[in-house]
Amino acid sequence: NVTTAELGLEPDPKAPIHAVIMETGDQGTVSTFVCLRDGTVSLYFSTGGGVIGGGQHGSVRGACFEMLSITNKYASEFIAACERVSTFALPGDGEVFFYLIASDGVYQAQCREDALAEQRVPFSALFNNWHAVMSEMRQIEESR
Repeated sequence: NVTTAELGLEPDPKAPIHAVIMETGDQGTVSTFVCLRDGTVSLYFSTGGGVIGGGQHGSVRGACFEMLSITNKYASEFIAACERVSTFALPGDGEVFFYLIASDGVYQAQCREDALAEQRVPFSALFNNWHAVMSEMRQIEESR
């Protein structure tokens, strides 16, 4: 339920979506991916741990900005495919929940991972971009 003001983000009429959060369920665990308009990129695991500070690396930050660019380019279509929420259940196995943080609230879309992978739902573009961000994060982690 964080607000854009709490994130330190000012409203931007050209970019109504300030953050994309994606949660995936797999074998009873949940991974939470966060991409903010200020370039912050983080990944958290329900089993503990995660990766923070990914946005400090240009390639990761760029991939985050690309995700937000796609989201804002088609903001009205993405928001129309969502429902406004104020409670946040966890995804089950094979489910992917997208949260779009906008100035006027939080919007959620619930998708099946197989439908996203097969390009059968509008959120497939964000799912594909998430893979690009994760690939950049993995390369950074492996180079350490």
